[in-house]
Amino acid sequence: MSANQSQENWLTQRQLEPRWPIAVSGIVNLIVLIVAVAVVWWVFFSNGGIFKLYTPLLGFSLVIWTLLILLWQSELFDFWPLSRTFLKNGNPLVKGGLLTALMIAIYLVLVIGVVFLLVGKLGVTYFNWNSLVKYGEFGQDATSTRETASWAMLSLSVPFFLFSIWFMFGIGKDLFPELKQPKQGIAMWGIIAVFGILVYTIFFHPHIGSMFYPKQIYAAVPPWWERIAQTNSAEYSLGILFVTVVGIFLVFHLWDGWPYNRVQKQPWRFIFFAVVSLIIGYIIFRIQLYVFDTLWDEAYIGGQNEANFGWRYSHTVTMANFVLVIALIQNTFFGKLFEGMSGIVRGVIKTIVALVVGLLFASAYYAWGPDLLGVCSGVSHPSENAAAFLIMVINLIMIQDYFMDCWPGYRLKR
Repeated sequence: MSANQSQENWLTQRQLEPRWPIAVSGIVNLIVLIVAVAVVWWVFFSNGGIFKLYTPLLGFSLVIWTLLILLWQSELFDFWPLSRTFLKNGNPLVKGGLLTALMIAIYLVLVIGVVFLLVGKLGVTYFNWNSLVKYGEFGQDATSTRETASWAMLSLSVPFFLFSIWFMFGIGKDLFPELKQPKQGIAMWGIIAVFGILVYTIFFHPHIGSMFYPKQIYAAVPPWWERIAQTNSAEYSLGILFVTVVGIFLVFHLWDGWPYNRVQKQPWRFIFFAVVSLIIGYIIFRIQLYVFDTLWDEAYIGGQNEANFGWRYSHTVTMANFVLVIALIQNTFFGKLFEGMSGIVRGVIKTIVALVVGLLFASAYYAWGPDLLGVCSGVSHPSENAAAFLIMVINLIMIQDYFMDCWPGYRLKR
């Protein structure tokens, strides 16, 4: 980010210091995270818990939207309406509770209120599972319509996520430097929404229109990417675009923003950021597909489970997130251990650790997840989507870091 951004944005202003030796502080934070993950999962998501939100697409759509809203709060609106004095002096638990409550409130208003209740009832049927049952006449039950609507809301989040990251980190405050919050955040959000909705209608809406019988060809064109991807599923778009988002965060947390920070002058910074992130994301996407082909042979049209093209495209998001969770933990809780190293050495070591531990994490999840989390066994079970669990974990890491100043292992330097 530019010098002006660093002066204005709270996350770049604040300085954190470990309460204890770095390793101890990191381990304490990791223990707190594990406890929080267990509590939140078993209360809100697990099918053996209270609310049973892991269906899995309902849970997936929920956590991806709350993560996006969290980033809007911290990066786009710079924690407005909270004052700098409160951010500097407030108790981490109070700040975390208040900002998390605000995040959930925004989710309820924006996603449930606007998308589900307003648009889904009065505009686009598939954004509301009750509307699908009432008007759809497709013979779907409550479970299948809920998953269809959840998939639509999940799909809508992906282009919003990509353009939000491009604008927040590729442009920042360079576009409207004269505006103060919340005007600046609203102006940026409006542009993001225009591009996000446009990309959604082109890359995701055709798939949802083709999910019904007969295909809704008068409301949605047949998926134009079918010959390219050998499937009409928008999981192809999901894989490329969301792996691009994951790739951006991997670069930030493993390589300190290189190569994105090589260009600073606008508009070349934004163009470079967007193009390079797409290239990196597509490379990660293709490498994973090559690995899947090596493990399970090539997918084929009509293939089921791991032999299905759509499943493989969406599973690139899952596997990339296993690595991202480890990269976030490593950099957020233990990052200061690497500060004395050169940039290249630090990046190489952090990348190797994230890849190796991330793959071990994935192996442990699929081996022990059914017993510890109550998820379905098997990598490709139709009712299993590990990305929902992983993004929930990322939510909690970001809450602990952004909202609570990495409490309890770290504190603000006075």
